[in-house]
Amino acid sequence: MKIVAGTLEVREFGPHDEAQVAAFVAAGDRTALPPGSPATADEVPGWLGETVHQHRLDGRGVHLVMVDISSGEIVGSIGLRDTNWEAGSCEIGYGVRADRRSRGYATEAAGAVGRWALTEGGMRRVQLHARVDNVASLRAAEKAGFHREGTLRMAEWEDGQAYNLAVFSMIGTDLDTLATGP
Repeated sequence: MKIVAGTLEVREFGPHDEAQVAAFVAAGDRTALPPGSPATADEVPGWLGETVHQHRLDGRGVHLVMVDISSGEIVGSIGLRDTNWEAGSCEIGYGVRADRRSRGYATEAAGAVGRWALTEGGMRRVQLHARVDNVASLRAAEKAGFHREGTLRMAEWEDGQAYNLAVFSMIGTDLDTLATGP
């Protein structure tokens, strides 16, 4: 799977990403990597060769990397998880390196991966959760074409504190609106 979205290439992680992924891990910066990324640089080759793809092979979703086309740099990751094939639904999640935020990468990737999931990916619904205090993520979801449905109160626990999550979705009929504009 490979999607070109504006300034990004969104694709599966591969062995050619080893140097950049190892640098992120060594620096302790996992914001550009999906959940379950390696804890040490020694684990990177095995993770890229097999572990990162297990999510897709098990039918649970897919972990993808966001690469800036002009520089070849990894700027973030995006993925589909909690896939329910019978219901045709999944959740999208993304993370962008702190030094690459506010450049529209999350918006480009979320819109493109959401559209892919609803067309080629066989989904009927793609949902997205964002903490209500994460204004940048809320804006990225809206600009990507996701519709805000409501709030899950105290639904996320992080660092000893509960947070509210905004719920967004994209469904097949939204694609018509995205193609023609508001």
